[in-house]
Amino acid sequence: MRKSTLKKMRILLSAAMCISLAGGCGQSEKGGESQETDSAQAVDNGQEVSAPSDAAENEEEASPSEGEKVTITWLNHYQEAGKQAWVEKCKEVFEEKYPDVTLNIETVGADNYTTVLQTKLASDDAPAIFDLASNYDLGVYDEAGHLADLTGQPCLERVDSELLLEGQIDGVQKGVPIEITGYGVFYNEEVFAENSLEVPTTLSELKAVCETLSANGIQPFAAPFAEQWAFRYYLRAISDITCLMPDHGWNESKMDKTSTFSEDEKFKEAVETYFSFHEYWGGDPFGTSWEDAQSMVANGEAAMCIHGSWAVDGFLSHNPDCQIGVFPMPVSEDAKDTIMIKEPGQQLVLYNNPDAAQMEAAYQLYDTIYSEECMAAYAQEAHQMPSVVGNYNMLPALKTIMEYSADASFMEAGITRTMTSEYEDILMEILINHSMGESFDMEGFCKEADAAFAAVE
Repeated sequence: MRKSTLKKMRILLSAAMCISLAGGCGQSEKGGESQETDSAQAVDNGQEVSAPSDAAENEEEASPSEGEKVTITWLNHYQEAGKQAWVEKCKEVFEEKYPDVTLNIETVGADNYTTVLQTKLASDDAPAIFDLASNYDLGVYDEAGHLADLTGQPCLERVDSELLLEGQIDGVQKGVPIEITGYGVFYNEEVFAENSLEVPTTLSELKAVCETLSANGIQPFAAPFAEQWAFRYYLRAISDITCLMPDHGWNESKMDKTSTFSEDEKFKEAVETYFSFHEYWGGDPFGTSWEDAQSMVANGEAAMCIHGSWAVDGFLSHNPDCQIGVFPMPVSEDAKDTIMIKEPGQQLVLYNNPDAAQMEAAYQLYDTIYSEECMAAYAQEAHQMPSVVGNYNMLPALKTIMEYSADASFMEAGITRTMTSEYEDILMEILINHSMGESFDMEGFCKEADAAFAAVE
């Protein structure tokens, strides 16, 4: 993470906390996306992360007397039934192991999760454990003094070492991703089999698949472009490989205005590749919702959808009998360039509580959550890919993602994976406007994007 970017954002945030807390809960334009963009949006909208109060800093540490009950809170935004079942499983395992501790589960909507969290932190009602979406958020909350040091905790030995980089600030472990997320082309295996299609590994092979599907009356891609958060993955699956993988500072260079889109040939190639599939998006991609797209793929009306691994559970919710596979999005005619994108998911953090008893209980809960028993439940109940190394009962598509070797995957850990939502919203809105016709004005698109970025202070 670049300190200069963080410092700029902190300056912008410093005047807005009172307004944020008085204004109540914000509304999100997205429904069903991971918290990644929600948390960044709250930061971009000027919500400050306040430092601990003087009262909290001066509070004397105290150890509980023998038999004294301690209560701690886990604040989360898990609306899915599978994730809620997993949280309850963690509570059950934890309270059975530590009968002198009561775990209070507080679940709020993803739309107002960040506002609730910041309100609690500002009013000395901080939860013992909560989650953050990215290493950028981690830096903001750590700078405010809210995050406990996790260095040396036993659970770190169980976590995939590559993922630990995501939760480090200046080499100190402040968070640990709870999952791995994969991005690629998710497809209905039955549709592929019925049309005698093989998994493509190059652009021309993918276009041949699309031609066969179209000829047989099946829409190749379900394109949920009515929702901006879902739309972005149709470019990101390409640009992350062509732009971000060779240059980990690519997103920052655009936000810092040290590089432009007009002069970025690799980005232009990525956009050209993205738009080259527009004839396979269906008759009304910008009127297709995320729910529509999931249903289309699950029920065989469309064959493919470019998205994240959380989509698998969504497809199954529309048709429990559908068989979903996944492959990396091809970006060239060289199969070696067809790389599975992986990234650390949300990371759990502990509040830096001066109360020794509360802190001890929080560390115990953290170790319990990252135990093999609770991670096995995370894989089975929540249909996720746990960050703790183990042999889990996962859905076939998730197993496929996990099985891609380091040479055949790009793990986006410890880097700025995305732009802040302010910049990304600008770029996506301009891209959408330029994607609605039958041709794409690359020069006009890049000039408009450069001008819009330059206008952001």
